[in-house]
Amino acid sequence: MKAPLLFVMVALAFSLFTPSAAALSPEAVKANLDKIPATDPAVTNPPQLVEAMKGVHPRLLFTTKEIAALKKQIPTDPLLQKSYEGTMAWARISLVPSGPKPPIVKDDGSALVKSYSQAPAMAYAYALDRDPAIKKKIEETLTEMLNQPYWADVPELDSSMGAACNMMMVALLYDAIYNDLDPAFRTQMAAKILLHARRLYYLGHKELSIMPYRYWTNDPQPNHRWYRDMGLAACLLAVADEKDLNTGYLLQGLKTEMDFVIKWYPPDGDCHEGTGYQSFGYTAIATACEMMDRNLGTDYLKKSGLKNAWAQQVYYWVPGRLSDISWGDDGNGVAGDYGHNEASFFLGPRLSRDKEAQAMLLLRLSKTNLPDKRGNAYLPWTMLTFYDPTVGQGDYKSVVPYRLFPDMGAASIRDSWEDDAVVFTFKCGPIGGYRLNEFRMSNPVAGKLPNINIAHDDTDANEFALAVGNGFAFHPGTYSDTRITGEHSTLTVDNIGQANEFPWWSPPLNATDFRQFAYLTGWKSDDKGHVIIEGEAGSAYRGKLDNNPKLPDPLLKTYRRTAIWMPKEYILILDNIVANGTHTITWHGTAPKSQVAKLPWSVTTETGREVNLQVLANHDFQSSVDDKMILAGRWGKVPVQQLQFTLKTEAVKFATILDPWNKKPELKMSEAGGTVTLTVHAANFDDTWVWKTAKDATTPSRIGGKRGGDALISLTEGDKAPTK
Repeated sequence: MKAPLLFVMVALAFSLFTPSAAALSPEAVKANLDKIPATDPAVTNPPQLVEAMKGVHPRLLFTTKEIAALKKQIPTDPLLQKSYEGTMAWARISLVPSGPKPPIVKDDGSALVKSYSQAPAMAYAYALDRDPAIKKKIEETLTEMLNQPYWADVPELDSSMGAACNMMMVALLYDAIYNDLDPAFRTQMAAKILLHARRLYYLGHKELSIMPYRYWTNDPQPNHRWYRDMGLAACLLAVADEKDLNTGYLLQGLKTEMDFVIKWYPPDGDCHEGTGYQSFGYTAIATACEMMDRNLGTDYLKKSGLKNAWAQQVYYWVPGRLSDISWGDDGNGVAGDYGHNEASFFLGPRLSRDKEAQAMLLLRLSKTNLPDKRGNAYLPWTMLTFYDPTVGQGDYKSVVPYRLFPDMGAASIRDSWEDDAVVFTFKCGPIGGYRLNEFRMSNPVAGKLPNINIAHDDTDANEFALAVGNGFAFHPGTYSDTRITGEHSTLTVDNIGQANEFPWWSPPLNATDFRQFAYLTGWKSDDKGHVIIEGEAGSAYRGKLDNNPKLPDPLLKTYRRTAIWMPKEYILILDNIVANGTHTITWHGTAPKSQVAKLPWSVTTETGREVNLQVLANHDFQSSVDDKMILAGRWGKVPVQQLQFTLKTEAVKFATILDPWNKKPELKMSEAGGTVTLTVHAANFDDTWVWKTAKDATTPSRIGGKRGGDALISLTEGDKAPTK
């Protein structure tokens, strides 16, 4: 078996973009450990294990009774059977850490793959089959970790993400085999587990590490933090009632930490770093909450947005391409093996009992869980944790084909869930999302706004993307360290992008509410599948920020973009741009291949499917194609040919029609008295749209359509987009 491709990529990313994994000097180790107090403060009413879990092992992810029920259920469900087989296969190939300093204690990547993705399979395998060979491997693993002085010999001594993965491994294996361990060894192991819980809590969560780089403690949403919470929860809950161990203070700290993280988890379950990073972090926070709820009686799973997280995975999925169509730090590449992180999203329908959501996840699994070279299509251990076949399976075709993600100001819209689907996405929200910015603005530190972890977010307000069948027509982009706006299908002003382009931490932004830069203004859908979405991003354009002592005024008074989705017919994109003075405005459309040399203008997907488009404006503009553009991101380089429509002006209105269904619509545009009239003629319809621009920066535009004498969908001033 091989590790899932996306998982390996993300693990590699963390080995590249987290602090150096060089071992600490003895002096640095001592300086860190000296920061940890000898004893913990006394607490009056620390959290307690629920009665059903006191003195009971295993209890972290399953009990003996639950394993007995699972054993009966596995033969009755093909997916559970495949997960059982995969779990046993992982358990058999998992290696015992060895050597003076095993790789898992030297870097995050090794611990993520070996300790976190594989080792839990041993816990399940032993609980289900009681195989002596697996028992021996678990005992040898625990013995090796008992003898290791540090579980992360890195600058973040015993408080790195790798340390947290090792903590999860040890605690889960200890819990699974607890009743079969020699009592003396069990006591030693419990003390070692608590030792590492204290190191993580004090050096990490309490920020006492001598390493000054605080990249995961600034806000509640980094997946870096969620992994550490998972490791801390696993260790503390495994030894919470061990004799002579004082866990009260740490349990109180853990409860406070989890309350904080879940309070600021987005209600719609989205991830501002994209679907790839959502997948990478979701299992950790979901597992932490699973352990907390079952052992301390909290209700994090029930009350948080975790049950909604599946939607971002599904709605930003292109089934014909087997890829995402995503934002942020996501390669938008073809999926690898179906791994433990993907399976965790079955938690959603398990909690909501939503048969249609279950059906969608099962459809996705059926297309991405492909046989390996030996013909095996195993499923991971997380299916045993989160998949519940008693939810049942509805009809995936009945899942509404569009969804708004208010926290990110983003929407995904499609004409079907089949391989030939046309998928259109639109995004215009604050960098980091509303929930994270709400936290930032309401939690000043020493009178200053805290930094938030938005280094994986793109400057892409008012971007659209389009997939047609098995290829991208308008590419969603690939994460770049410089996060250039001009790579995305949106605007630049004077060849400069939006204010949060790299470096986002420049002084003018430190005291700024990111929610003022970009936000949705309008959202409307009807029972015929028509959708209108609208965003405002004028305030995001501030010119060059380098060396400016304060935030410059916006270059644009407004940049209002409206997208109208007419399923199976056409997509209409309307841009109203009003500048502060005369500026060079460039409309960008990033595609695998583009041409404007002849009519009709077109873009072409990677697989050769052509999509025609027509672009009109109320002023003359120059059209061109940058045919040598490279989207250079850390997930690779993607050659594209970008459409660019440019003019120097104080104001312009663009109207763009996209024809992914090959209906050959003809667009005409006229303007009188500030009102724009658009006509769309095709063989089977004649539509008229009346477009009146918005009266202010937050009110929706007024746009209404008619076909013959019948009204189509309309956007009114009352159709404001929600933010949560």
